[in-house]
Amino acid sequence: VGLEVFLADGYGDDEQSEDSEGSGALGGKFVGRIGGIVLAEDMCAVPGLGHDMLEVVLPRGRAGSPSWKDELVLLPFVPDIVPKVDLKEGAVYVSPPQGLLDLTYIKEEKVRIKGFLPPAKEDA
Repeated sequence: VGLEVFLADGYGDDEQSEDSEGSGALGGKFVGRIGGIVLAEDMCAVPGLGHDMLEVVLPRGRAGSPSWKDELVLLPFVPDIVPKVDLKEGAVYVSPPQGLLDLTYIKEEKVRIKGFLPPAKEDA
């Protein structure tokens, strides 16, 4: 949790722009930060059927800074999509299929307000 996520070398070579701003140590474009890990057992009731998922926070604030409206995306933690994890650099390199990073969601936390309302006044 907290590791930075970058696109792996060679990802989208035909679409790469000329600027290298926001690049990691291996030249990949910054995607977001790991916000959590969702275990396969939590996603699927059939043992061995699913994969663990990395929950990646995609910053949507000004200049890519975190904001309260950050979007999240789940990336399967498999070698084809996550080819390299560099713990020394604190970076994870991903090579997601086209469109996977567009499948985002916003985590909504339900708030339960406990307490009693005052009794309603009776109209005479």
